[in-house]
Amino acid sequence: MLATLLIGGMMFTGCKKTEPTPTPDPTPAPANTTVVYKVDNTNGNLVMSDCFKLNVTYTAANGESVTETGVTLPWSKSVEVTTPFKAKMQGEYVYNESDLPDQVVSGKRYGIGAHSNGSLNIEMVGSISSGSKESFLELMANNPDRLKFSEEKDF
Repeated sequence: MLATLLIGGMMFTGCKKTEPTPTPDPTPAPANTTVVYKVDNTNGNLVMSDCFKLNVTYTAANGESVTETGVTLPWSKSVEVTTPFKAKMQGEYVYNESDLPDQVVSGKRYGIGAHSNGSLNIEMVGSISSGSKESFLELMANNPDRLKFSEEKDF
């Protein structure tokens, strides 16, 4: 009887549990989509002062960076890409101090999106505000990167 109990106990402790091998998530199949880079000059009823231009760098369909300088606002670029694709846009609003009006409407408003089901899905970020030329110049002196922006998005 004792021998039977010992052999039975060894059978339970000697068994190795096998756990199922986790199945990796499937890699999504490549697909074509249109990525849209957008920089706007309006927010609600505020329209940026005409003295602002845009220097912008964005990722082209081949993955290389393209830079455009002195662009008039609003600006957008549509790029046909194959997913997966990492879209990146960075830029800066530029101006000449002598061209600033007495009341300056400034800020930054930008986003990266894609066309889906016939409509553009893009979330614009940033804001635009209004103030005197003197307050704008003081803000720029204390915050030199205020008009720069950068965004990345995976598709």
